[in-house]
Amino acid sequence: MKILTLVYGGVGQPEPDELDRREAADEWPRVRLYERQLNSDMLDERDILSMPGARGAALRALPIGMAQALEGFSRRRRYDAIVSWGERFGLPLAGMLKATRARTPHVALFSWISTPKKAAVLRRVHSHIHRLVLWSSIQYDFAVNELGIPPSRIVQLRWLVDQKFWRPMPGPTDMICAVGREMRDYATLITALRDLPIPCHIAAKIDFGKTDQWMTDLRDPSALPAHITTGSKPYPELRALYARSRFVVLPVHPTDTDNGVTAMTEAMAMGKAVICSRVDGQRDVLVDGESGLFVPPRDPRAMRDAIEYLWANPDVCERMGRAGRKHVEQFHTLDRFVAGVEGAVRSAIAEVRAK
Repeated sequence: MKILTLVYGGVGQPEPDELDRREAADEWPRVRLYERQLNSDMLDERDILSMPGARGAALRALPIGMAQALEGFSRRRRYDAIVSWGERFGLPLAGMLKATRARTPHVALFSWISTPKKAAVLRRVHSHIHRLVLWSSIQYDFAVNELGIPPSRIVQLRWLVDQKFWRPMPGPTDMICAVGREMRDYATLITALRDLPIPCHIAAKIDFGKTDQWMTDLRDPSALPAHITTGSKPYPELRALYARSRFVVLPVHPTDTDNGVTAMTEAMAMGKAVICSRVDGQRDVLVDGESGLFVPPRDPRAMRDAIEYLWANPDVCERMGRAGRKHVEQFHTLDRFVAGVEGAVRSAIAEVRAK
């Protein structure tokens, strides 16, 4: 089985040999496990940006997702299947396959299909997605009930976390943290903490040259109280931040998908309790009162009360952290996720060949 996978990113990421070295040295999560186990070539932004000649120039003139989809489509006959890990290239690829009546097995790993534009496109092209992998139950319900995608073509997997890299680490816990970017409601967290002198670091990348509605509250660090700091961190430093935090706070704007699930599962894998906004999309991982606490969205008073409670009760944090780690080990391991995607790919290939 030979697979091509379309993925986000690539720019600025270490080369494969360096990634292997960092993984072996416990400096990086096992990001290469997927491509090794599925025998997959990876097509990312770096491949488009470094492509020589007129072909590369033509692709770079397109939106990057469309360029990746077009290049993946052009390579389809070299592979047994194509995996699109994201809607921005998975949807146009499905459209190309449908328009040309191509029989290439196509597996799509999508996270947020219920937005109107994505839903409108997916409704028309899902016939050329042979397996749709989803990890949000609310997105699964939308796919079946609103888009009419047969459940037999949908694979529900739990979101992945490298439980070997993100693991409990002993040490003092003298602060808290918040991690991530998309749909984060940091205004509520900052208001909750403004007069509550618990040290907190918000690990989020801020692009000052871009308009990002989720980051506006962090653009002026000088306006923040001294006990709130900001700035993204590389993997080893992020793991150290989790380890030093008594618990992790995940303030999220109302959303119908599981924005923040990566930070949530990393924190739980580290054995940390999690405080999260109770939004429709966050229903599959955290168990209220067992592995963390839900609070009403956009409610600084409720968030402050939850922070004060867990800060004053480290034994509760430890109990919740143990429950979260157990949940990750049972449902969310990287190995389990990769095996699930491999099964989806093999079943898609078998279905197309049978026809």
